[in-house]
Amino acid sequence: MIVVAVLSGLGATVATGLLVASVRHRSGAYRQAHLLLAAGATVATLSLATGLAAVAVAGDDQGERTRWATAVAIGIAVSGFLGCAGLLRMPGVVGSPSGAVRLLLDGVSVAAALWFVGWVLFSEPTRLLGETSHLSCPPILLATVSAALAAGLNAVVAARAPRPRARLAGLCCGVTNMVCGGLGVAAGLFEGLAWLASAGGAVLAVGLLSAGLAVHTTKPPGQVDADLIRRDSEYAFIPMVAMAASAAYHLLQDGRFDALAITAGSIEGFALVTRQYLTLHDMRGYAARLAEREAHFRELAHTDPLTGLANRRGLMRALASGVAGREPVVLLGLDLDGFKHVNDMRGHDVGDAVLAEVGRRLRARQGPDDLPARLGGDEFAVLTHRGPEDAERLAQELLRALGEAYQQPDGPVFLSVSVGVAGQGDPDGAAVSQDAAGSGPGVDESDVEVLLRHADLALRHAKQQGKNRVERYDATYERMLRRRTTVEHELRGAIGRGELRLAFQPVASLPSVRPVGAEALLRWRHPELGNVRPDEFIPLAEECGMIAALGAWVLDQACLQLSRWLADGHDVWVSVNVSPRELHAEEYVGQVAEALRAHRVPPQRLVLEVTEHTVATDVDELIRRLTALRRTGVRIALDDFGAGYSSLGQLRRLPIDILKIDHSLVAEHEPVRPVDRDGPPFAPMVDIVMRLGHQLGLEVIAEGVTSPTELAAVVAAGCRFGQGALFGWGVPAEHLEAMLDAATPVGPRPAPVAEGDPAESGPPAPAPRTAPESLRAERENASDLVAEDAVSTQVRPGVGRDVHGGAIRR
Repeated sequence: MIVVAVLSGLGATVATGLLVASVRHRSGAYRQAHLLLAAGATVATLSLATGLAAVAVAGDDQGERTRWATAVAIGIAVSGFLGCAGLLRMPGVVGSPSGAVRLLLDGVSVAAALWFVGWVLFSEPTRLLGETSHLSCPPILLATVSAALAAGLNAVVAARAPRPRARLAGLCCGVTNMVCGGLGVAAGLFEGLAWLASAGGAVLAVGLLSAGLAVHTTKPPGQVDADLIRRDSEYAFIPMVAMAASAAYHLLQDGRFDALAITAGSIEGFALVTRQYLTLHDMRGYAARLAEREAHFRELAHTDPLTGLANRRGLMRALASGVAGREPVVLLGLDLDGFKHVNDMRGHDVGDAVLAEVGRRLRARQGPDDLPARLGGDEFAVLTHRGPEDAERLAQELLRALGEAYQQPDGPVFLSVSVGVAGQGDPDGAAVSQDAAGSGPGVDESDVEVLLRHADLALRHAKQQGKNRVERYDATYERMLRRRTTVEHELRGAIGRGELRLAFQPVASLPSVRPVGAEALLRWRHPELGNVRPDEFIPLAEECGMIAALGAWVLDQACLQLSRWLADGHDVWVSVNVSPRELHAEEYVGQVAEALRAHRVPPQRLVLEVTEHTVATDVDELIRRLTALRRTGVRIALDDFGAGYSSLGQLRRLPIDILKIDHSLVAEHEPVRPVDRDGPPFAPMVDIVMRLGHQLGLEVIAEGVTSPTELAAVVAAGCRFGQGALFGWGVPAEHLEAMLDAATPVGPRPAPVAEGDPAESGPPAPAPRTAPESLRAERENASDLVAEDAVSTQVRPGVGRDVHGGAIRR
């Protein structure tokens, strides 16, 4: 026993040293926890030394043993409380104050059950230790309470710790063994049992060593599970079963329950009730927080995070509520004009700042019954319950407010806005809704969807009308959209169905009015839509990307027809209009060369017409494309000259062969007579363009000649070629061939031009430069020809009468 006592003392001293040393290597919360554990170990080691020394010197004096046992029991109780406090202070063991209370109550429940079971085993009538009883000594009774509490609390902490939990479980076992071993030392000293004191000292030393090693090598244990639901039944059920079984056993043994047993049972009950109350309170708080967060997230789901306005889902919810309530509802759709350039030029950060400012301006003008929303990107909407007139005024106010400058650190941003207005009670809207409902089987659109569509249609119309304006929904917009959608859909299969054809408008030589060329014009006749105008389907083809396919078809058919006319001996050329998208395609030059080769057409017989509006886009790129086309041998004509944006400097740089004077220059109201000399009246703008074209070595064709007066003016200006209603509308190929036959002199036709012949064929070369006197003489001769008999200039009946005034529709 002396050897055991000495080894126990040495082991306890070493373990205490490890715990004290660990304090120096820790910081923060770990330092506080290790300090409490070291203090508890120090008190336990001193109590062990005191108890072992008292066993040796106290002898049989019961009073002296009782005094020493009391001191040892108090020391062990204090060390147990310090060890439990250090354990609870370990980071991760207790997550929150409420978690600490629940953890402590769980430990008290288990401790009360353990103490009650021990009381049953050590008291009457079981008396597991025989005649020995420690319940009459209050300090030892306090030590038993400390041991039970340590065992219960450490068991709960170890059970809740996350895996791996070996080191934390070792620390819990060490604290428990320390207190239980100290209780054995106090009990052995009190009863005079040296073996019990020695065994208790050994258990105490082993517990301190276990705790010291665990603390010295432990890592952060992680957050201990503070489950509110899954493990409550275990902490309540197991201790109650243990107490109930012990109580039943005690009654079967004719035992009696004294005040200590009743106190332990009461503590158990109060601890469980309090634990469940706290759990219920926490559950209610958790449910309240969950409901609050759910409402918050639901609100976030209906709110735009950038502007704080309602998003599309929030607008749909409010709109559905307003429509269901049969309240007057007006929806304003807003779209920022040119916002894409802000993102591209100033960056997305500036764009987001502008959008946030738009949201603030909308909220600043928000009425009590208005709901502004951001639908996405630069699209906004305002839902209002105002009347139509008030809603119109609100739209105008928003138009002005959102059109003001947006101040940014690197300079102001200027934007405009387009607004579309649609009301639930619009008469046109109701009519269109009925039309939509009857437009096909199974169509069932709600009022909300109809109102959204109407607002979007009004907004699109405001965009098409020039932006920065307010447009109210009209049923015409929807009919136009349906027509547009149908035309676009049917256009995709028009080539395959054979619905397209070419019409050829003659180009006449002046003043003889003999057809020498033709412009190929695309026409479309649909079996249900009828004749669709080119100015309707050509822009759609540009937008939907079909213009390349249409252009290739026109080029192929024009070359095919031209090859037939040339084979029949007609001295004629054909011009084809080229869209900007075709012109900028890399493969277009190859398509032109392939069409000429496939149909064996001399290149100089084909003229490609480029509108003057194309010149305003990218002159350098246009010059490169036109130069590549001219290398194939084709001629290039600048169409609609005088109605676009080309400058004289650009005209000099462009690789073109022909100028086509726009009808607006030809159809001057008052022809000008020469000053200080005799001669016929002439069109001064045509005269200027003629002089310019001849100076640049270009041929000039006057477009839109619709009357004999205009014919006389362009002839007087020296123009050698004309095109317009006076010479014929766009006609099928066989009709133009009849014109060519009628204009061809009787006799053998010239042989068709071979593919490799020099360019004596094709559009005539520009007129030679002449002096002003020669030009005046030419005008006078041309005027005489026209004045003699204007009808004689018509090479066939009915051509001159087929005139409706103004430029022709191509």
